[in-house]
Amino acid sequence: MLVTGLALVGWVVLLDVVVDAERRLARWWVARAGRRGAWAGPWSFAVSLAALAGYGLLVALGGAVGRAVGSPAWALVVLVPALLAYAPLAVATAPLTPGLYTRWRGELRAAGADPRQQRRIAWWAGPPSLFGVAALALTLVPRLAG
Repeated sequence: MLVTGLALVGWVVLLDVVVDAERRLARWWVARAGRRGAWAGPWSFAVSLAALAGYGLLVALGGAVGRAVGSPAWALVVLVPALLAYAPLAVATAPLTPGLYTRWRGELRAAGADPRQQRRIAWWAGPPSLFGVAALALTLVPRLAG
């Protein structure tokens, strides 16, 4: 569990360093949320929740694939890409620590968000992403225990 968790954290860091994933995500988010004014917060919540729901559907699909084939290892064909795709978004937007929250607000500021937009985006997108980080961990536990 520890090694897989560290590998996932390493992937998130690698994406941020190599392709500047967090900055790209912030630019994408600000460009779309900025047009919504006061609705930027609820829109951010919906986007974050939709990403979590998509991840959850892929996890369910992976489980179904594993059961259909008769080997839980086949679930990884769906789970690994889902983990690798969702983890950067969840980690960037989840308020895991004050430092990570401040970093995300800084990326939003660099992307052109004013302080009010930063708060709306970060506060509203944060809770579903926090549950998303928990979902990532819960996805890993049964796979590693079995």
